[in-house]
Amino acid sequence: MFDILASNYPITLVAALGLLYVWSRNQSAFAGMWNDRSAWGRRVSRATFVALGMLLIWISIFDNWRQLLGFLVDEKNRWRSDLYLYEPPSDAVRFVTWSLFVITLLGTASLFARYGSGYVLPLLISLGSIVLFFILNNLRMTFEPAGPLSERGVDYTDPLEALMTFVWFGIFYCVMATLLYSAFAIFWGPAAFVMALAYRTTIGRRKIEEPDMFRIIRERSSLRSTGDGRSPHG
Repeated sequence: MFDILASNYPITLVAALGLLYVWSRNQSAFAGMWNDRSAWGRRVSRATFVALGMLLIWISIFDNWRQLLGFLVDEKNRWRSDLYLYEPPSDAVRFVTWSLFVITLLGTASLFARYGSGYVLPLLISLGSIVLFFILNNLRMTFEPAGPLSERGVDYTDPLEALMTFVWFGIFYCVMATLLYSAFAIFWGPAAFVMALAYRTTIGRRKIEEPDMFRIIRERSSLRSTGDGRSPHG
């Protein structure tokens, strides 16, 4: 039981449920990305969604969420992010993790550049995520050692203690999922800002076309000013 509760799987499950909820509330938007009219847009969107799924699965099986979150903590306190002292994965595994992370990061940033609007929002999200992450992570590292996975264990024969333990785990895994989202958003914000700026000023630059109504009015005004279409010198 301990190995399951302390593993990556419950954390990934809750994080995936959160992403599934976002998808369910924005199905039309995601369908538009998946079935973009542009072949290039479809490839980028689908590759991003696949990379995100692979990232979640890969880390759940081969890496360690707690250790990865520890990279955002100063080295002196990094050990507190993984109290169970699991062995870190091999360099090859960690390389794949970072590769999938970068692909997912750039992919989601490109989706914002193509389908989103504005430039300030990603930076605000990133700043808010920094504050949220360090507050929640400090609370998590402070209270987790005293939780049900500590050495004192849990007496599951006591109904009240068992109930409170399940409540604790529910809150804890929600906090962990929030930490994953905020950690990702810390890096996503600047990436989305740069990607949006680069994309919208180059290949994604929108051409401003004059509405037909204004074009007709302008042409008629031009005709009147030249004497019913005749040149003033004719």
